[in-house]
Amino acid sequence: MMFEQFTEFFMSATKSEFFAGGIALGIIGILATLLRSAWNISEKVAGRRFCASVTIDNRSTNYRHLLLWLNTSGVLKNIRQLSRIDPRHADGTNGFTVAPGRYWFWYRGKLCSFTWTIDEKRRVESGRQQSMMETLTVTMFFGRTDTILEWVNDGAMLARTRDKAGPGLHVLRGDYWDHVGDVRGRGLDTVVHDDDRIEHLAEDLRWFCSAQDWYFQRGVPWRRGYLLHGPPGTGKSSLIRALATDLRLDIATMDLGRAGMTDDDLREAMLDAPKDALLVIEDVDAMFVQRDGKRQSGISFSGLLNAIDGVGAQEGRALIMTTNHVEKLDPALIRPGRADVHVELGLVGATTASKLFDRFFPGEEELCKQFCLKIGDTKTAPSAIQGWLLSNATDPQAAAKADFF
Repeated sequence: MMFEQFTEFFMSATKSEFFAGGIALGIIGILATLLRSAWNISEKVAGRRFCASVTIDNRSTNYRHLLLWLNTSGVLKNIRQLSRIDPRHADGTNGFTVAPGRYWFWYRGKLCSFTWTIDEKRRVESGRQQSMMETLTVTMFFGRTDTILEWVNDGAMLARTRDKAGPGLHVLRGDYWDHVGDVRGRGLDTVVHDDDRIEHLAEDLRWFCSAQDWYFQRGVPWRRGYLLHGPPGTGKSSLIRALATDLRLDIATMDLGRAGMTDDDLREAMLDAPKDALLVIEDVDAMFVQRDGKRQSGISFSGLLNAIDGVGAQEGRALIMTTNHVEKLDPALIRPGRADVHVELGLVGATTASKLFDRFFPGEEELCKQFCLKIGDTKTAPSAIQGWLLSNATDPQAAAKADFF
């Protein structure tokens, strides 16, 4: 009975043009939804089978490398909407002015695309700066992921060429870190010593920088401290610059003797220090007269310890402290967890001095032997040897006399 009533109602309703039109529109909407879903599914399936894709966000240095390659390779020359958005980056490699979306280009006969998105709710921190999360996805149809990764590597090579001036230098100015410029890069082989302790230090630091998962899996704070000690002129500052150059890191240095600095200032400064930088405290022995004493800066010994490895201390950073008088340092400051690796940079002998002579006067083997014989068993600061060689840079005969000690 009810079925007959429903059938009669439906037949009469379909005679109405409005009702019939509504049914038609509904059917069209359902079909459009089904077609859209089928297209999305087929696109995903095809993408997995026939496309190579790489996604990188701006928390990674590879993000800049990929953008640098895209901007310099010429593949985007026909996309007129592209330009620089961050005026702080003069080379224009850290952002686009396009609206978020997908853009297409051809590369060696293959269709490619990049999709750029911005997440305004997520922030990326770098020192005291914050920016929105940016994500870049590059896809190559009927291509290989290795090809896109090669673009990233090519971009890294371009970045190394553009950044050949060396590590960036950040100096603490009041309550902020000031990027004062770049220092000239320096190779590890230019910091001489009598043995391989410098190579071991560099290997340890390289391991630490890539060991985030190792630390997290063991529940250990991802921090490591290094103490460089030795007489003046033995290469402590030079080694820091060489390590930063080797690891592609900046240098963030602070003067703890600055008037007016408090324990809170120090803690916040170390928390806000640039992430991709070696944090450096030079001549740390000059800070304190006694364990509980305070100098003009107002920083207490306990304040320094808490800033280094307190509950809120920054992770993912390496701290390097230097001193000319390791015997003056309190054991609590240089224990493992605060200064895990101690490296003494001492005076050097004739063998190491000969390396410096050969660097200044390549091919002068006989004069180099005379130079070494004159030095004999004497131990000398590398800076004294270098200063002598510089003063006689145009006269290898005079340099070989080694009259600097």
